Amino acid sequence: MSTTYEPTQKTQVRRRPDRGNYDRAVVHKIIDKALVAHVAFVENGEPRVLPTTIVRIDEDVYIHGSPNNNLLSAIAAGAPACIEMTLVDSIVAGRSGFGCSMDYRSVVIYGRAEQVTEPAEKERIIDALVQDIIPGHIVRRPKRKELAATLVLRFPLIEVSAKIRDAGNIDVEEDYDLDLWAGVIPLGVAAGPGKGCPRLKPGIETPGYALNYKR
Repeated sequence: MSTTYEPTQKTQVRRRPDRGNYDRAVVHKIIDKALVAHVAFVENGEPRVLPTTIVRIDEDVYIHGSPNNNLLSAIAAGAPACIEMTLVDSIVAGRSGFGCSMDYRSVVIYGRAEQVTEPAEKERIIDALVQDIIPGHIVRRPKRKELAATLVLRFPLIEVSAKIRDAGNIDVEEDYDLDLWAGVIPLGVAAGPGKGCPRLKPGIETPGYALNYKR
C-alpha cells in the first residue's frame, strides 16, 4: 500500500496547495485525535450537516446513530457525503486584522457509506469507538436490541486529504516595524479529573485513565 493518498478532483488542495498533505500517516493521526467530525450532504436539494463522533479502523472510518435519524438514514441510502474534522493548534495574533489567523490540522473525506449489518462487526466497531475516546474504559457487552437499534456506517478512506497550517505569524513586511505585539497562543484539549457517577456502588474508585485523561 502506498504511503500517500492519490489526490483527486475533489481532494486536491487548490487554495494554498503548499498546505495540502496526502501522507497516509498524517491523515490517520488527525482523524485519530479528533473527537468530533461533521458529515455534510444534500437531501432533497437542501444542505445538511451532522456533527458526530468518528473512529478509524485501518483504512475505514465509522459513524453511528439511530436508524430513526433522518440524516443518517439518507446517508445510509446512498447520499454522497463529505466528512470534515479540524484540530486548532494555536491562535495567531497578527499585527493587522488580516494577519490574524489560526494554525490548524484538518482532514476532508469524500465518499458514500456502506452499512454495517453484522452484529459482531457492529460490536467490534462500538468497542473501538469507546477505546478511541476513553482508552482503558471497561463496559458491559452490548445487548442484541441495542445493536439492532444502532445504525453503523463505514466510509472507506479513498478520496481524502489533509490541510495544515503551521506557519505562525505572516504579516505584511512593513508591519513588522510596528510597535504592536504579535505571536501565537497555543491551544489544546485540557481535561479535568474524572467525576464519578452519583449512583456508583460503594467502593468503586475513579480509575487512573479518568483522573489523568489526556488527548
